Amino acid sequence: MGKKIAYITDIHLDEKFPIDQGVNTRKNWKTILNDLSSKNIDEIIFGGDIGEKTANKWFFESLQSYSLAITLGNHDYYNEVIKHYNLGVIEKQTELYYSQERDYYKCIFLDSSSGSISPEQFDWFKEELVTTKNIALFIHHPILSIDAEVDKQFALKERNKIKIELLNLENDVSIFCGHYHFEDERSNGNIRQYITPASSYQVEKIPNEIKVNNDTFGYRTIELNKKEINTELVIFDSM
Repeated sequence: MGKKIAYITDIHLDEKFPIDQGVNTRKNWKTILNDLSSKNIDEIIFGGDIGEKTANKWFFESLQSYSLAITLGNHDYYNEVIKHYNLGVIEKQTELYYSQERDYYKCIFLDSSSGSISPEQFDWFKEELVTTKNIALFIHHPILSIDAEVDKQFALKERNKIKIELLNLENDVSIFCGHYHFEDERSNGNIRQYITPASSYQVEKIPNEIKVNNDTFGYRTIELNKKEINTELVIFDSM
């Protein structure tokens, strides 16, 4: 079995909206980190939406003992994050995108914080797809569409460009994302997409309405094994 990685997303620290929903995001975060410690998981991939700018320092200090990779979400700010985090930061680059070679997978991390993928980042992305390894793509926004109101209102712009590039590959592609605050798993051709529930509050996966609930929060474990990816959700009751 491969080493377990924790994929955590959408904590929204200190933001007014989760506070108004009765969510203690800092308490949720501590609960998750305590759970990781009990399971001896020391690698985290954070999927984006840290929260208020003023929470960045506390957030990154809480992760000093972990191996960390991060993708930026639409609530994140590149210029703020790079004060505390420099993996993938390139001189004169204003977006956080990079790749990592692992034993059996190439991991690609995209920056969708603007709600779209810039032409420069897209050109880089296409070059990174040239590999004999299967691909694990980490991005805040989902790429495959879902019949839910949040997907209608808050989808990544021009995401079909990314989907087309991935469908044209012979490699298997696994997409790990968040943004929608619910769990979902679906496939299209060689692509399998995993949406992870938020570590703050959830949104109902329903059409024509955005309905929030604060009953649960959680994260996902990922094992990048030679023949397959094993992934499980870890869900906590907020009450």
